[in-house]
Amino acid sequence: MNPDPEDLLLQRYLDGELDAAARAACDARLLAEPQLRQRLDSLRGFAAGFAAMRAEGRRAPAGFTAAVVAAARRLPSRQELQQADVTAGAVAFCRRLLLAAAILTVGALGFHFGLFRHQPSTLQATPDEVQQEMDRLDSLVTGAAASEPKGHRGK
Repeated sequence: MNPDPEDLLLQRYLDGELDAAARAACDARLLAEPQLRQRLDSLRGFAAGFAAMRAEGRRAPAGFTAAVVAAARRLPSRQELQQADVTAGAVAFCRRLLLAAAILTVGALGFHFGLFRHQPSTLQATPDEVQQEMDRLDSLVTGAAASEPKGHRGK
C-alpha cells in the first residue's frame, strides 16, 4: 500500500523538511483547505502522543517486537500474492468462458430442436379444408365406435 502523497507532504511539513517555497505553498493550502488542516492537526496529535510516551519512558512489552516479526514472516511474500492474483484472474476468465460456452450450447440446442423457429399465429387452412378435416375425424370416431363390441365401451 502506497502512502498518500498529501500525508507525506504534511509529515515533511511537521518534520521541517520542506524548503521555504514548498513550506509557503503548504501554508497557503492549509489556509485554503480546512480538510487538509484537519489532517495536519491529526498528525500533530499522533506526534504529540508518541513524544509523551517517549518522555514517560514507556516501552513496548516484552516479546512485542518478536511477535510482530513472527507475524510478518507468516504473511505471504510478494511473489505469492502476485501468483494468487494471476490465479484468481485465470479462474475468473475460465468461469466467464464456461458461462459463454454454456449459453452458446443452450442456444444451439434450442435452434437444433426448433425452439426458436417462427411459427405463424394465424391458421393456414381455408374454411373448406377445416370442414373436410372435421368430417374425416368424425368418420374415424364413428367408425371406431361402431366397431367396438358392446359392453367394452369405457373400459
